[in-house]
Amino acid sequence: MKFKSISMTALILFGSIFGQSESLEIDDAESSTSLQGAFGAVTIDGKIWNQIALRPTLPFGKLSVAFDMVLYIDQDGNIHDDDWDFSSGEKVKNTIIDKIYYIRYGNRWDKNYFKIGALDNVTMGYGILLNRYTNTLLYPQVRKVGMEFKTRAFGVNIHGFTNDFKENMGLAGLRISAPVDYGITAGVSWVGDRNQYLGLRDRDGDGRPDLVDDFPNNNDWWVDTDGDGLADNDTLNEFDVDGDGWTDSSFTFPLFGIVIDPDGVETKPEPINIKEESESFNAFSIDLGMPVVRGGPVSVDAYSQYAAFLGNTTDPISGKSESAGYGVIPLGLSARFGPAKFNFEFRMVPKGNFEFGYFDRSYEVERATFQSISGNQGTIVTKDQKLGTYGKQNGYYSSLSIGLGSLVDAVMAFQNLNGEQYDFDSNSFQDASNQSFTAILRLKKGISKINKASWFYQQRNVPNPFDFKYSESTIMGYNVGLKLGNGMVLTYVFRRTFQDMNGDGDVLDNGEMINMTSVETSFSF
Repeated sequence: MKFKSISMTALILFGSIFGQSESLEIDDAESSTSLQGAFGAVTIDGKIWNQIALRPTLPFGKLSVAFDMVLYIDQDGNIHDDDWDFSSGEKVKNTIIDKIYYIRYGNRWDKNYFKIGALDNVTMGYGILLNRYTNTLLYPQVRKVGMEFKTRAFGVNIHGFTNDFKENMGLAGLRISAPVDYGITAGVSWVGDRNQYLGLRDRDGDGRPDLVDDFPNNNDWWVDTDGDGLADNDTLNEFDVDGDGWTDSSFTFPLFGIVIDPDGVETKPEPINIKEESESFNAFSIDLGMPVVRGGPVSVDAYSQYAAFLGNTTDPISGKSESAGYGVIPLGLSARFGPAKFNFEFRMVPKGNFEFGYFDRSYEVERATFQSISGNQGTIVTKDQKLGTYGKQNGYYSSLSIGLGSLVDAVMAFQNLNGEQYDFDSNSFQDASNQSFTAILRLKKGISKINKASWFYQQRNVPNPFDFKYSESTIMGYNVGLKLGNGMVLTYVFRRTFQDMNGDGDVLDNGEMINMTSVETSFSF
């Protein structure tokens, strides 16, 4: 499908339209009917696409519905068909789902609340399993429409989520909590990934991940043995599948005198089909919490948590499968002093093979990756397989969030665990630190021409996060919005993530750093 080419100079570079982190999300608290739009350009899979978007918002009391009607057009006038594909029942479903910006009822603090769309900051309980999870990390290359809900009935609080309806409950979680005696509140949580392989990108939806699919944009074909651009199963055009110069017998009629391949046809093996093969992972946690101090500007709560993984991991030395572990927080304190909130936890991993906050902001990147790719075959490494690199550990976690007047919000969190860590160089476990650091700065209201601004950085489970040696858990970026007048806002966005593509244990090789830089001009009327 073609249109007249749209000049790049006529459009301002476009970044994240919606569904980014909480600091990047457009205002979805709209209480009246509105129509928002944007134009510019966005980079998808390393290619620049011109973009035009309309986002109508329709309120119905506490219920609000917002849509995202977006077209991506390249410099030749070609439309990005993945966003408007009605070729099959599943494609129709996914196309319709992707047009939902959000469907929301109420607010997070209400008795009853749900949201369908971008999930920006989902935490269950005190965060021992699910901590600040987002399904928008890879947007716009990967669009996910999930759901989060909270309700209270018969004295019981229920909290649930799923990451993407297109994955049919791929990643999901449920928490139930209720008060018990002596002011204590007890909670039970479950989080499970039905198929970690769904974290592998599959643009055409044929079940074959892009990295091992010879035709990643065509859901009918996926193997091209001789690399001539013709699929092995393209019987109308491909007569020499293995490219040895002999006509293949399966496509010939001997009575016509056509020479048949005397050596037989040797084809590439079939790549993995993630719709038929799966690798699940589940976890559960229990927690207890009670107030210690109440009243006035100071409040203090004490809590404890236990979490266990219901699956297996891989011993990095022997390569054998072994049970995943469990973690304990025997004591945690949460204190609020006016505009400041402080948390402190003592953390223990008695037998190793465990990670606190396993389902976090970088989970969609770490969920599953290909390593050692050869042709259309490769070794898949899921996040749970890397748990074996963590041995017995003890330490602490602390966080501080503070509002600096009405102007700035700041969040910092730091984990320091000490114990056994697998060392790739020596192929053995060594005494080492396991540290994590997260920082977020956000402008709460506009200043002069600055409409919004935020900066964020995350580095998890490394010896020293302040060495700034990047890993798959590293996320960084910033966001600045400038008022242009007449209701128009220019937004500059930068986001950087990492993925170990070749399985060498680092993210320093070509193509393993993933940058998204963009500018958006948005308007509303």
